[in-house]
Amino acid sequence: MDYNRDVNSILQDKDGYIMKWLSRFSFHRRLQFSFLILILLPFIVVTFWSYTSVRQNVSDKITRSNEETLTVIANQIEKTVDSISFVSVYFSETYDPEVLESLRYLKDAENFGNYEVYSHYAKLKSMANILSVQSLDADLKIMMVNRENKIIMGNLDLPVFSAMPERFLQESSKLDKSEKTVLQWFPVGVVNSAPEYYYAARFITDPRNHEQLATLFIGIPNHYFLNLLDTRNPANSLSLLDKQGRMIAIKGESKPSAVENMLVSEVQIPKVGWQLSSQTPRSSIDSHINSEFLVSTSLVGLFFLAFLILSMLWAGYMNKPISLLRTSIKQYVGGNRDVRIQVKGKDEVAVLSAAFNQMLDDINQLLQQVESEQEVKRVLELQALAAQIRPHFLLNTLNSIKVDLLLAGDHSHGSMIDSLMKLLRVYIHVDKPLELAEECKVLGSYVEVMQIRNRLDISFDCLLGSETESIMLPRLLLQPVVENAISHGFSARPTHPVITLEAALMNDMLEIRIGDNGRGMTEDKINRLNRRLLGADDESLRPDKGVGLINTARRLQVLYGYRARLSAEARTGGGMIFTLCIPVTNAKEVVPYDDFNADR
Repeated sequence: MDYNRDVNSILQDKDGYIMKWLSRFSFHRRLQFSFLILILLPFIVVTFWSYTSVRQNVSDKITRSNEETLTVIANQIEKTVDSISFVSVYFSETYDPEVLESLRYLKDAENFGNYEVYSHYAKLKSMANILSVQSLDADLKIMMVNRENKIIMGNLDLPVFSAMPERFLQESSKLDKSEKTVLQWFPVGVVNSAPEYYYAARFITDPRNHEQLATLFIGIPNHYFLNLLDTRNPANSLSLLDKQGRMIAIKGESKPSAVENMLVSEVQIPKVGWQLSSQTPRSSIDSHINSEFLVSTSLVGLFFLAFLILSMLWAGYMNKPISLLRTSIKQYVGGNRDVRIQVKGKDEVAVLSAAFNQMLDDINQLLQQVESEQEVKRVLELQALAAQIRPHFLLNTLNSIKVDLLLAGDHSHGSMIDSLMKLLRVYIHVDKPLELAEECKVLGSYVEVMQIRNRLDISFDCLLGSETESIMLPRLLLQPVVENAISHGFSARPTHPVITLEAALMNDMLEIRIGDNGRGMTEDKINRLNRRLLGADDESLRPDKGVGLINTARRLQVLYGYRARLSAEARTGGGMIFTLCIPVTNAKEVVPYDDFNADR
């Protein structure tokens, strides 16, 4: 009983988890998932079975083909080994008196000291030429070395009585000199991880007193093995190992890989104990598998597609009431806040529709609240921008004037203090708009103060169209541009500094151009500045450069929208021109007009 309760508890927990997971999706999607799962299960089973069977069949065929190829190669190598054995037996067990006499005479010879030496060498040379016919296809290297390690016979025009290479002597010294009846094999040289030659050696002794007369070496070149192992299949790697496991030859890339990822075939060559092996990556047979796998996959795919279409049609029919609810939601998102769903019946969809209507009412209230908060935020942002634009030079200027008056005892600078007081009055009422003509007078006072502070004779000229003089603008909107001309444009202290201000109405846009004859800017810097004025660059990278101009551009866009802008260009003859474009409805009102409390 306890066991049954535990099983039921596990099943209930499992069902609860599945339902909880499915609840994350829409009703429509859950219907589709259920149909897809019922179709995918047999599809996966059939696909797996088909792939496994095809893969196994192709692998078996390739394995049998590789084994047959290795058998043919092994037979050819055995024939070559038989030819080498014949040559070694002929010399080691011959009882030809002339050959024995030549070997006895040359066993300790080191050069052509007399004619007898040459005569005996000629006999051996003629014999070597006859035996070389047996090895023409294998390109064997046959040479006989006497006890002084001097070559006394060779088939490849080897220098007679030349000394053997040190590497060759090191490898041949490992041979068992007591073994007189069988061939002994050893490698010499290295070519692509395999020996350049693989030699068979046999010691030749005098049958009369068993004294060693010479050593016969027959070398098989590496290119002979490579030609045999070349199957014209770049994916197939063939290798030949001797009975000690040393590499004799290898064809193809041999990369270390797990056994399960390779098709391996091996054939033994019993006469010499060599092992011939073939490795084919399973990945190379994918093309063979795909040709057969595509047929079964296509059939099952058609079956899956047919049931998928049926499931989508049925799920769409069942989801029709929910589609109506989704359509209403899209209309609301599109801006129709008055949309509501008609509640019919008492089913689940009706309950959901009633709850949705209530939710829309709540959302409308929240939107109104958010819009109110955004308006307050806009006012605060304008105040922050205005506060940041307010210049900080007044205290420094007053201090400079005070020091000059005290030191010089000159009270004639009342005009400067008068101009300064005008500016102070403007700052006190910065939240109130001002006509463009009055703004120009304020800028004139500002220029008078700045020319005394900077000891510059600055000429300030205003040219206003008659229809622009009474246009209302926020106070100090133009002051940062003039300040930039004095601070940066006249930093090189020109002889006759001039600032011009021109205003004109162009259709429904007020265009104000402020120019100077200062040092100007390069074209690259002007382009970067215009990008910053348009808000295209990240200001966090230059938090302390061009604050006045950047904030003026932002203030224009906040007050007058996207059509308002501030741009910079080079002035003909030197200097800069800054252009402010502001939309207007008539000659006296800017759109939208700056609120009285916007910059407070």
